[in-house]
Amino acid sequence: MKRFFFLIVTVAIVAGCTTKFSVNGEYDETPIVHMLLDPNDEFHFLKLNKTFLGDGNANDFAMVADSAYFDQVDATIEEIIGGSTTRTWTLQDTIIENKESGTFYYPEQKLYFFQADDLNEDALYRLTIDIENGRHIVKGQTELVQDINITFPNAFQQINFAEANVPLNGYNTQSIAFSTGPNAAVFKVQLRFDYREFKPSGNENKSLLWNIGTLRIADLTTTNPSLGANGESFYEFVANSIQEDPDVTRRTVNGFEILVTAGSEDLNTYMLTNQPTSSLAQNKPTFSNVEGGLGIFSARTTAAQYKEFQYTNNPNQRGFSLNSTRELCEGQYTGSLKFCSDNTNDIAQNYSFACN
Repeated sequence: MKRFFFLIVTVAIVAGCTTKFSVNGEYDETPIVHMLLDPNDEFHFLKLNKTFLGDGNANDFAMVADSAYFDQVDATIEEIIGGSTTRTWTLQDTIIENKESGTFYYPEQKLYFFQADDLNEDALYRLTIDIENGRHIVKGQTELVQDINITFPNAFQQINFAEANVPLNGYNTQSIAFSTGPNAAVFKVQLRFDYREFKPSGNENKSLLWNIGTLRIADLTTTNPSLGANGESFYEFVANSIQEDPDVTRRTVNGFEILVTAGSEDLNTYMLTNQPTSSLAQNKPTFSNVEGGLGIFSARTTAAQYKEFQYTNNPNQRGFSLNSTRELCEGQYTGSLKFCSDNTNDIAQNYSFACN
């Protein structure tokens, strides 16, 4: 009886209670900033969003464009040398349409930008954002990451991923070495592969971006570090990135670009604290270097070296070795993708992998 009586009382209490409550706590609107200055760029973009909260499905709110944006934003960048402001830029807003699909609204997104192709490596840059007439003031400052250089291979050396007989001699590992510069703390090495796809309906230039690896200054013992780009991994990457298409009649190589991007110490810390973790801990540390909000205002720079498949000013020079080309066109991983060589020397030699 006692148990039955308790059940009745509990049901009565629940049924008689009409107070509504929300699982959401008190909403604290917070600006979220993401901006990286690169002296190689002409246009510099600020991404500014806000946290949002509401009763209902958070995924539904995320797909509403206005949920993440402020109505009134006044943002400036000051260039400071020797304690004095030498230049000031007022950022303008713009809408771009290249945002990838995901949890948040796409493909359009609002960004803020200023134009300058002559940022000073000796300057300090200060960001100030006034949101909704002073409701939020966000500030941050950064120095630039100064130039780095690709030291190997040089501009005239080929990328070499394969030997003449891959089943017998295997693949090569292409070393990519670079010099470190002031304020650089993390380095990302990538290879962009440019190719052309031919169909009866038309031809199209396409690109693949291969992430080779990341190095951090704290782990380096030399000022001229290097990473190895494994040839077999490259061909596997291409095979996994390009779908076989019966409408494609052939594919040819345009060239390759080696990219080494260096980021500041703040950017390095931001990346480390935001990378995925397999820890079972509930609390994950956060990092922000801006005042009045969350996010990152920092700097990076990129060294690039482009290698044409066949150089326009010197047809006898090629940026991708002969054996590497053969493996791309006829090899075990990419032989079914209809690559052929339009190098004039390969065609003249009547190689089996030359374009007809």
